[in-house]
Amino acid sequence: MHVMSYCESPPALPLRHMVAAYWCIEQNETDAGGMYRVLPDGCADLICDFTAGTVQARWVGTMTHAVLVSTGSTQRLFGIRFASGGLFPLLGAPLSLLVDRVAELDALPARYWQPPLEAWRDAPDFSTRCALADASLIATLDGHAGDGATALLHALRHVEVLPTVAELSRRTGLGVRSLQRRFIESLGVSPRQHLCYLRFERARHLLEFHHAGAAEVALAAGYSDQAHFVREFRRFAGVTPGRWC
Repeated sequence: MHVMSYCESPPALPLRHMVAAYWCIEQNETDAGGMYRVLPDGCADLICDFTAGTVQARWVGTMTHAVLVSTGSTQRLFGIRFASGGLFPLLGAPLSLLVDRVAELDALPARYWQPPLEAWRDAPDFSTRCALADASLIATLDGHAGDGATALLHALRHVEVLPTVAELSRRTGLGVRSLQRRFIESLGVSPRQHLCYLRFERARHLLEFHHAGAAEVALAAGYSDQAHFVREFRRFAGVTPGRWC
């Protein structure tokens, strides 16, 4: 019998500008696994695999397109999904190194944070792992100043109307080239790429939770027309809106 459970938990309040969620997957046992589609979410993850009783940790960077992921017959995973720009203050390296890539933790160690890998492995349950992650991250952030790019990226998710790159440049007081450098460094993608992703996210939400038609979604999400919406949706999701729903 193939059994997979997924759970998710928010971080402590002081971390919610930089951590979107903690998550875990427990999967057992006789089934050969399967395939599932992972969509871009504007985030980067630290994924810890405890399946073999050891710890294998890896970074997954900002994604620009959907990927199909195969699952093994048995898995024990714990992950931290960093909000847009949230990993950069800890990593101390440009997130452009991780775009659409997976990197072993040893190959790109975080400069300002030591993840408590063994403590997570030995923890009795998911809630304990989350508490350990909260404590470790809060202790690390106490010694570091906040990052303005993280605050900007957090705010963009909540604006009513997405700005253009030129409008974003005016609002932040940064020139377009400086803004480009900040985004590439802290998120890995350009302002234009990220704004396109945020528009896709809004469109997908309208499709899934409001059951809106393609023409209505295109208008509400800010696409120039329905063809533009379908083209951009396929670019991020790998399928058309009609197939997604």
